[in-house]
Amino acid sequence: MIKISYDKEGDVLEIRFSDDAIIDSEYVEESGLVVDYDAHSNIVGLEIISFSKKVKIKQEAEVLAV
Repeated sequence: MIKISYDKEGDVLEIRFSDDAIIDSEYVEESGLVVDYDAHSNIVGLEIISFSKKVKIKQEAEVLAV
């Protein structure tokens, strides 16, 4: 199960790998990523902050079409 959502107002792309609850998150400053973990320290999601600034408009449309 993979779910991809985009918050245009916040300019955040979220990719969820699991429906498990997010217990902890880690912000990786140099990449602008937030890594979300479940209770067992498994990665359950990624958030890409300032998504539109990290990809070109054509690429953005291709990513969001997935």
